[in-house]
Amino acid sequence: MPEVPPPRRLVVRLPADLADWLTGFAEVSHRTVDDVIRPLVEAERARVEANWGRRAPEPG
Repeated sequence: MPEVPPPRRLVVRLPADLADWLTGFAEVSHRTVDDVIRPLVEAERARVEANWGRRAPEPG
């Protein structure tokens, strides 16, 4: 089984109102921002790959 690489930190600049909403939503749902964002990004990745009919290139 291949070894899973450690997670990397990514900095994203968001408008203050969106960042506040995201932080508040994560807090209210008893999750971290990472836990809220990951499924959203994974779903978007799956949608893009399905629309392109192939997998997106793997980074680096």
